[in-house]
Amino acid sequence: MKKCIALLLLLAMLTAMGTVMTAAALPDGVSFTPGKYCCDAEDFSPVGTVKITWDPNAAQKLDLSDADMSDWADAGYDVINIDASNMVSWVGDRSAAPAGWNINAYFVIDPDYLYIGFYVTDPNFAYATEAPGYNGDAIQLALDFGGKLGDQIKTDPDVLSIHKNVFYSFSCVTDGAPLEIQLQESDQDGMLSEANGDGVKGSASKTETGWCAEFALSLDMMFEHYKWKAWDDDAKIYICSDLNLPFKIGCCLYYLDRSEPGGPVNWAAGTTNGIVNDQGVPQVSWTAYDNGINLELDYVEGMEFSSPNIVVIPVYETVSEGPVDTNNCVETDPPPEIETDFPPEIETQPPSGPATTDTESERGTSPTTRPEYETTGADPEEELELLLKDLGCSAVMGMGSLTALLVLAAAGYVIRKRK
Repeated sequence: MKKCIALLLLLAMLTAMGTVMTAAALPDGVSFTPGKYCCDAEDFSPVGTVKITWDPNAAQKLDLSDADMSDWADAGYDVINIDASNMVSWVGDRSAAPAGWNINAYFVIDPDYLYIGFYVTDPNFAYATEAPGYNGDAIQLALDFGGKLGDQIKTDPDVLSIHKNVFYSFSCVTDGAPLEIQLQESDQDGMLSEANGDGVKGSASKTETGWCAEFALSLDMMFEHYKWKAWDDDAKIYICSDLNLPFKIGCCLYYLDRSEPGGPVNWAAGTTNGIVNDQGVPQVSWTAYDNGINLELDYVEGMEFSSPNIVVIPVYETVSEGPVDTNNCVETDPPPEIETDFPPEIETQPPSGPATTDTESERGTSPTTRPEYETTGADPEEELELLLKDLGCSAVMGMGSLTALLVLAAAGYVIRKRK
């Protein structure tokens, strides 16, 4: 009997340990301390929050087929400047960046697409020989659609090694040619192109001071690439007018610099926050935690999206206290006025007559009386489940409950032996 109890206790401990180890799984020998920049020596300045411009007529204002970005300025869209001080180096250091390197970036959205324009100052521009390149100058975007992956990592650092971003990468192969974009870190990896109807369009070209790229990513496409990584039962993106609930896209922009096609990488860096591991070694995690740019689209009256996955809620259900569950935001009418005329008070005197005194034998077996447990000849585990069910427990109880029962049983046996 003692051996049986010992085995049961060992099983309980191993089960509990296995649960903890599974929850905290990280790469061997590595645990991360989020919240520290990995580039303090380079005096890193994160880009931070960038507002996306809402323009339902963007498709009519932008010609993405000519790699001429003058129409972005003509439309009056906001531009942000990203320079080497906003970048974390992982190949070379900041001194290896091209002289005067910077990117003037535009982010615009309409009901169907996120439009992105990059005008890159890079006097040593190198064409790539094939899409997406990597043997020439290249840009890689890590986009956390809805910002949910990064939010999850910030609340639970143990998942830092699990939830990677979705990456879109490209180079300039031929001036003005339709842009092809490499999709990575998704169950749909591969080349994306307008010709194949993949939900992308755009072009790139060499300029007098470097090169430029203008392109659009379908919101539906981005949602499908992101959705398989989401843990929510409802992965939709919600925007409420009366709440501080913008449409968020976590963004990290990476740049690979070469002086000539096929030449060595001189400098590779990204707008990443970065991490430092327990040994103090700076690293890039390549997850949604590393986003250094927070793209945000605020609610605009009359805003509508063609994608059913982005839900705009002009009026939300108000609650008297506590947070509003944005997944349950619904349009509501004011409640009707409460009736104030109450019916007369109802008599609460118990009815007259003798009290009921029938006994259990007179009533027969009560519906709540548990029958005597009998073995069924089934598997012992099934027998235990049946017993627990008869005792009012769930037949699909968790391992934690089973462990507690085993420990209590063992403790009871020990107490009886001591007596």
